[in-house]
Amino acid sequence: GIGSEKTMAVPGQVVATHYRSVKVQDGDAELSKTVDTETANRRPHVYFDISYGGSASGRVTFELFSDIVPKTAENFRALCVGHKKKDGNMLHFKGGCFHRVIPDFMLQGGDITKGDGTGGESIYGGDFPDENFQVKHTARGLLSMANCGANTNNSQFFITVKATPWLDGKHVVFGRVLDGLDIVDGLSRIKTSGKDRPLRNVVIKDCGNVSNESAEKQAEAARKAEEERLRQEEEERKSEVEKSKERVKEAREKIEKESKELTDEVSSAVRDGLKRKLVAEPTTATAAKALKTRLGGSMFSALGGDSDDDADSD
Repeated sequence: GIGSEKTMAVPGQVVATHYRSVKVQDGDAELSKTVDTETANRRPHVYFDISYGGSASGRVTFELFSDIVPKTAENFRALCVGHKKKDGNMLHFKGGCFHRVIPDFMLQGGDITKGDGTGGESIYGGDFPDENFQVKHTARGLLSMANCGANTNNSQFFITVKATPWLDGKHVVFGRVLDGLDIVDGLSRIKTSGKDRPLRNVVIKDCGNVSNESAEKQAEAARKAEEERLRQEEEERKSEVEKSKERVKEAREKIEKESKELTDEVSSAVRDGLKRKLVAEPTTATAAKALKTRLGGSMFSALGGDSDDDADSD
């Protein structure tokens, strides 16, 4: 379980002193089956503006399952906007911290009385009972109640960084991260002490309700972002297809050029061969006459050969 520093430790099998990158199957599809769209639209949305080491990390927006665990969801929502007690004191997450971070597991915060995991207070005064365990710990980015055992819920909560099914039936899941899961993932990797305390403060600088108008704008922005992502993927796909076509075209042109050059070479060689065959070779008489001209006619007479000169003298 996930409890206070005094009463309950995290099971040894999930403690990690070094961050390990683990791919987690998201369970949002399963969560979405629990309600229809109209009901989901009525769920309250709240936000945390978080800083780390004094520098802004960004905004994390949550959806609260008010239709499944209304009492638990209202406790968290009221602490986000500030709850005034009968004695006039305010209960508020603002200015509080995440006092415990375990890589590849969860971020824990909400101790609004002591800030170290040993305190906490609900809007109902002290602790309040487990409402139900209908929603399971099937995904990263789920909001669940930290406790010291059964029916000891106050203001402390944790955000899962992976599916944690061993916590089912022990901790009440009451919401999920709608936007800013990348911030949660980043904070889950920060350096901590041996007791899982962040070495630099992780603070909820501001928090509150997300108005319906803001929620609609946020949903519209998310829709447009998804459309842009799909458009870019389609452009990249088309670009790859065009590049592939261009490569095929270049290869075809190269082959055609090389084929033409080879054809031209073969044609040239054939023409040269035909020319050599068509040139008439000198006759024997013509060759003898040429030789006689070079060497003189007496040699041929001594050999008893006829010559053109003999014929001329006759």
